[in-house]
Amino acid sequence: MHYYEVAPLKIIRATSKSFTYHWPEALPLGQVVQVSVGAQQVVGIIMTRARKPTYTTKPLDAIVPLPPLPAPLLATSQWLSDYYATHLATVLQTVLPAGIAKQRRTPRRPASPPPQRHTPTFSLNLQQEEAVRTIRQASPGTVLLHGVTGSGKTAVYIELARHALAAGRSVIVLVPEIALTPQLVAEFRQHFADIILTHSRQTEAERHRAWLAALTSTQPRVAIGPRSALFLPLQHLGYIIIDEAHETSYKQDKSPRYSALR
Repeated sequence: MHYYEVAPLKIIRATSKSFTYHWPEALPLGQVVQVSVGAQQVVGIIMTRARKPTYTTKPLDAIVPLPPLPAPLLATSQWLSDYYATHLATVLQTVLPAGIAKQRRTPRRPASPPPQRHTPTFSLNLQQEEAVRTIRQASPGTVLLHGVTGSGKTAVYIELARHALAAGRSVIVLVPEIALTPQLVAEFRQHFADIILTHSRQTEAERHRAWLAALTSTQPRVAIGPRSALFLPLQHLGYIIIDEAHETSYKQDKSPRYSALR
């Protein structure tokens, strides 16, 4: 028998972030499951493995047929909970899409489309080339790219994304306002196919599809969205690009009151 600490996506007890359950088979960390807490059935995430406790445990009710969440996303969720003194359930509600356990129809589409599109290349000027070179040499690390609107920062983003995808790494591009997203997406779509787009004006089903595309993709991808896109479960991130990083919309006002810049 295997034992696991499961964090429900609902606050059950203010002093308890997880509860111990058992299951006859070995399961990966990050697996989405359904569990009973008292008379309630809730969705939860397997956070850690546990030793057999001295008290009687309940079995998991069901395994939600989704791939496990990436380890970095679990670590980030725990860090957010600790750093911002927020219940882990509240953090997971922010990090994960609503209705994560719902059974949904999958739209017909190619399983893993190539992330790059062959389009005519553009030429970078000397300043843009220097910016790309500096950022690549600084990786891993944080670099501030300063430039007024229209100075060509998007071309730098696109060139960095090309290098990342070629190296097998994904890229997340954060934008401060939903209104800015279509313009940026249009420019990226001239160079990359099948971009993952997520924002609050999408329906729950659309946001879930974007999240699932990130979780199940076997190829490096480019994702674009507001601060919530930071939590897309992409594997092997190369760059997180924060456009107009001075904007206040990168800070969330409700709990967890996180800043995407941290």
